[in-house]
Amino acid sequence: MRRKTIKIILVAVLFACQANSSFAGGTETNLPSIDHSNNTNLKGDEKVLLFPTNAKYDPDKKQWIIPVHGWVFEPEADSAWRNAIIKAFEETIGIEENSIELQRFKQRTRMFLVDNERSKNIYVKIGNQQFGAPETEANGHFIFSAYITSQNTCDEWINIHVVTNQDDHRQFSGKAQCVKNSGISVISDIDDTIKDSNVLDKNELIKNTFLKEFKPVPGMSHLYKHWHQQGHKFHYVSSSPWQLYPALSQFLSDEQFPLGSMHLKLVRLKDNSLYSLFESPEEGKIPIITKLLTTYPQRKFILVGDSGEKDPEIYAEIARQFPERIVKIYIHDIRKDKQRLTSVFKHIENVKWVAFTNANDLLNNPQIMSLK
Repeated sequence: MRRKTIKIILVAVLFACQANSSFAGGTETNLPSIDHSNNTNLKGDEKVLLFPTNAKYDPDKKQWIIPVHGWVFEPEADSAWRNAIIKAFEETIGIEENSIELQRFKQRTRMFLVDNERSKNIYVKIGNQQFGAPETEANGHFIFSAYITSQNTCDEWINIHVVTNQDDHRQFSGKAQCVKNSGISVISDIDDTIKDSNVLDKNELIKNTFLKEFKPVPGMSHLYKHWHQQGHKFHYVSSSPWQLYPALSQFLSDEQFPLGSMHLKLVRLKDNSLYSLFESPEEGKIPIITKLLTTYPQRKFILVGDSGEKDPEIYAEIARQFPERIVKIYIHDIRKDKQRLTSVFKHIENVKWVAFTNANDLLNNPQIMSLK
């Protein structure tokens, strides 16, 4: 592959981290419980990654509806494709060999360069029930809903385990957040909302995404822990790609952000989804947020984002569609453009939206924190 082509693809991948297209990756399918096991065609060099989802309780049928979202892939530790991309990055950015930045780059890009495994039959176990997923798609993803009858109330999470063959002792597990039909949920962006990414400077965005240690936006972890202590649930809806999920999950844990469901974006190097970087953010985030609101029609929602790109416009549209469901909108104003935000939210009650530059100031202001 020519060096120029490699560089073009690399830049497209990095910029695609901030573009929105498909946030799910597959068609959700409802399947009945099955009682056979060990029929998976998962190979020993293939892995399964399960993403955190949201479970919903059906009081009429007394059962939990549990979406299961997974990804089957084969790691490529030392491929020509991977080495060419890394070499192009070294030359483009000027990163030094054997540096911490290069090691971090290799770690953060490894999930972009795996082989996605299609037509895989995956089975999962939830409680004492086993379920078969639809065959994985070309991108290696599978999504379906499992139904668990339970007399016990789940307040936090339900564990999900992948069933491997009898001679395969590896463990792949995930979990689903138990979200009651009433209560308050926080829908949060990630980049420049809780993680300092600097989307306004694309060169810095690339470095902050792939080279530098992730840094939290000051005060946001404290704010989210306050909401978590009040019993609020969390849903992270971001333009970041699924390939960054391991790093983002570790960031949330390290900085003590509350765990929540993850709704990210699909990016593949080997197909046309790279062109999704030209699509507007509304095409990805609005359907995901709308689905969360319609899945839990009795819950109220707090929307948290930043002014770097389209969060204000997206949240204003959601608030217009669901005026009684959105109790507050918080915008980290990194552009410091109050005029733009005032225009965007001109049809939204003033008490419903807040622009802030320092999250530490929010908790000290009862009026700003009020959800009434």
